[in-house]
Amino acid sequence: MSVSGGFGLSSFFLSNASLSGLWQGFRSTFVSTLDYERCASLHNKIVEIGWERSGRDLKDLEKKNWFERYGEDASSIRSSLSSDLVAFLERTWAVDSNDHSFFYYVWGLQTPKMLTWSHQTQNDGAGFDRFVTLYSANNMVSHYDGLVFDQLTNKAIMQMSIFDSFIIHNRRQSWYALEVVLDAWLDMIKIGKVEAVRKVGHSSHSDFPPWIIRPYSELMLQETIDAFNALVDAIESRMSGTSSEPPVIGILDQQQLKSAKILPGFAHDFFLRARRPRFRYVAPGLLIPSQESILSQPFFALNPEPNRWPYNEVDDPQTLTVPPVLLFASTDTFKTLVPPSTSTPAYKHLAAFGFPFHNLSSFPAGLYLSPADRTYNNVFEDSVRLVLPYTIGIHGFARTSDGARFGENTESENVEAQGRYTSLYQQGYNPFIERHDVRLVTVLKKWTAMVEKGLWGVGREGVKGGMGEWKRADMAIGWKDYVCDVTW
Repeated sequence: MSVSGGFGLSSFFLSNASLSGLWQGFRSTFVSTLDYERCASLHNKIVEIGWERSGRDLKDLEKKNWFERYGEDASSIRSSLSSDLVAFLERTWAVDSNDHSFFYYVWGLQTPKMLTWSHQTQNDGAGFDRFVTLYSANNMVSHYDGLVFDQLTNKAIMQMSIFDSFIIHNRRQSWYALEVVLDAWLDMIKIGKVEAVRKVGHSSHSDFPPWIIRPYSELMLQETIDAFNALVDAIESRMSGTSSEPPVIGILDQQQLKSAKILPGFAHDFFLRARRPRFRYVAPGLLIPSQESILSQPFFALNPEPNRWPYNEVDDPQTLTVPPVLLFASTDTFKTLVPPSTSTPAYKHLAAFGFPFHNLSSFPAGLYLSPADRTYNNVFEDSVRLVLPYTIGIHGFARTSDGARFGENTESENVEAQGRYTSLYQQGYNPFIERHDVRLVTVLKKWTAMVEKGLWGVGREGVKGGMGEWKRADMAIGWKDYVCDVTW
């Protein structure tokens, strides 16, 4: 089917003969084709899921495309849109976002009058409306913007706030095909991280009806358990003299978890349902918890909100602020060199965790589940931080998933790497949703790959090497093995 639309971007630049060769070379190298049929199908699938699961009948869904929804306002700017983008907008259902949010992080397709509002500086430099806000973000953050689409390259990236503009335009940040972003959103729905429900309550994470966010889902928990069990299999298959007895389910039992005051939630269920390893070291210098060591939870003594976190058996699990939970401890100690202050950005990186957990200046290094407020609008109870007893990154090789060097100012075009305690395996800037710490399942899969590739040795106590092994993440050879894939 042939679809009429606006200008073709290549013809736009061919009008200037002196630049045509340069721009044609740029397009052939950096431009991806917009698969508008698939993108529209993914978009409409999300609309259908949200509509049906909120208790509405699909027969009542008004399937107007973007141009039909916005009429003259949309028609008046058609000529400023690429033919590919026009084709996408002609195939997508533009639901009234005042009544129905398209997805948890975005209200819906942006209105014609606001498409270019936040991109005036960049578009003035380009000489045409190169950047548009295709999906409007919701008010999860201040000065919200949305999913930005580049009409020249057909790539997109999430800019939750206009203050993220310097990051996405720093000439280093990767942008992604639109279908990759929509696929990521659909994956969050399929795995149960976000869910469309019939009736939304009044908690802070339910302000974007019909969508709510879960601290974690059963599928996310099982995915993590499966990843851990695969890691255990990889290690034990390389150990000599491993017992042939059936594996024991449960790293810890119910009584041990109760004694450690680990209440129902992600950490509790992970410890209870994951396979118990027959070795001590799950990664270099990191120990499998024992009945005794699990009792040493350094952050449980802190009490940020006495009325919400007494941490006893009568608490409502849905209103708990979960402190950092030590999963795999090191025998080395993390120590802050300077007392950090949340109001002093220059010292913020010296703390392993934010307020109120920044006040603890010395505790065991290791892999921690990040603190989680279950009422927060971007809660990830399965996220983690690897706290090292030393900083890495100063050599400029260590990277976060977005390609940024540790400690660099991502808002600047100039790069200067700095040492960091907790940046290893982290995402950096998230191109799909609001940023958060890396999920445990992602780290476990990375560890399994290290074992299976032979990059980590295995001995009778499990993975060989001490905490010094992590310094390889900032070396010229091997740093790429310590970078997690980009994900939501």
